[in-house]
Amino acid sequence: MILKHNKLPFFAILIMTAFAFFGCVQPKGQVKGVSQKPPTTKQAQGTSAIALQTTKSVDESALYTQEPPPLTPVQCAQCHRGIYMKLKEKGGKHRIYCTRCHTQFHSYNPVQGNWQEIMPKCSSCHKEPHGPKFPDCLKCHQEPHTPRVVPNTDYLAASCNSCHTNEDAQLRKFKSAHTEQGCDACHTKHGLIPSCLNCHEPHTPDQQASTCTSCHPAHKPLKIHFSKDTDSKTCSACHKDEYAKWSQTPSKHGKVNCSLCHKEHAWIPDCKMCHQQPHPKNLLARFPKCLDCHLDVHDLPIKKQGWLHEGTGIVQPGAS
Repeated sequence: MILKHNKLPFFAILIMTAFAFFGCVQPKGQVKGVSQKPPTTKQAQGTSAIALQTTKSVDESALYTQEPPPLTPVQCAQCHRGIYMKLKEKGGKHRIYCTRCHTQFHSYNPVQGNWQEIMPKCSSCHKEPHGPKFPDCLKCHQEPHTPRVVPNTDYLAASCNSCHTNEDAQLRKFKSAHTEQGCDACHTKHGLIPSCLNCHEPHTPDQQASTCTSCHPAHKPLKIHFSKDTDSKTCSACHKDEYAKWSQTPSKHGKVNCSLCHKEHAWIPDCKMCHQQPHPKNLLARFPKCLDCHLDVHDLPIKKQGWLHEGTGIVQPGAS
């Protein structure tokens, strides 16, 4: 009966059992039988003495004899990857050791506001490359890590003639529709040479844009000039009738490039430039102009079988 009244509840027995079991487990990180108390002052001094003795065994005299090499661009790129990629792709002559320009780095203090002080100055290497009128490099070269990428700002567009004096003089002297345009109408980016076909229709459907300036200098487009290789098909865009006759004529002129006779646009050559006088003086006195008889320079009459030159023209034998 006594056992019955002193019988412990089941949950109490469970708690006691758990306590007895887990209470005997060694705390994590401790080694059984080893004290976990912090070392005494004497023990700490002994440890320091061992470390100092180990350090002294190294020849410290050589530790500071060498100059540390500059950081390589790849090392800088570990943090400044974006800048590294700009230099890699469009850095131009600025693809050098970063430390050649950045002699101070990791020393910016927002409290002191020393950004301008630690940033490299263009004048350290560049001595007014565009003259004293342009002392502020960053107005045009806004990103030093891509120095040849120059945004087409209003400041730049208003300053083109300061460097491009020849082009400016041509536009002023040889007036054309190009004279009325601002430089940035064609050159939407500094250094960009646009295609003429962006604004102009080609003379022929198969004309290549690269051939345009062989006749039309971009800054004096109406001052047309030809070369011996100028394609005669180009002339057909305006001179359709002449080209049609020239391309079909059986005469020897059909084998001569237009530019061989017309050395300048709209210039009419003298036949004597190529042809010696084939006729006697008395005939030339009566007919001083070649085309009085030869009619059309683009489709010359030719001698056919049964026809003879007689007197002043070409007549059929037996004709009155």
